[in-house]
Amino acid sequence: MTTNNKNVRIFMIPLTFPCGTGTTCCSMGQSEEEIQSLKSTIEKETGYQIEVVNVMNSDISNHPQVDQLLRSFGANALPIITLDDEIVSIGAPLPEEAVSALKERMNQTG
Repeated sequence: MTTNNKNVRIFMIPLTFPCGTGTTCCSMGQSEEEIQSLKSTIEKETGYQIEVVNVMNSDISNHPQVDQLLRSFGANALPIITLDDEIVSIGAPLPEEAVSALKERMNQTG
């Protein structure tokens, strides 16, 4: 989504339970609560609208840096946060860390 002429995206994969709902074994991924917390903190602290992209349901070939990270590191790289298609954060940051990384990148790009 675009606000202030910046595109901020969170690329993620939803947490799934391959052994059945209610079991403790699960795949790599992020819970809906984790992503919503990250999204709302970033929006609140930066004023940007965040687009959440589920990499399982999206063609990420238009995002070559994200595609390359996923090919190299798999789901361990997620969530990936981008600002104008440049990687800002890889892996599961605390929301405050993600905000700090975004603000630092925004200051660099003006």
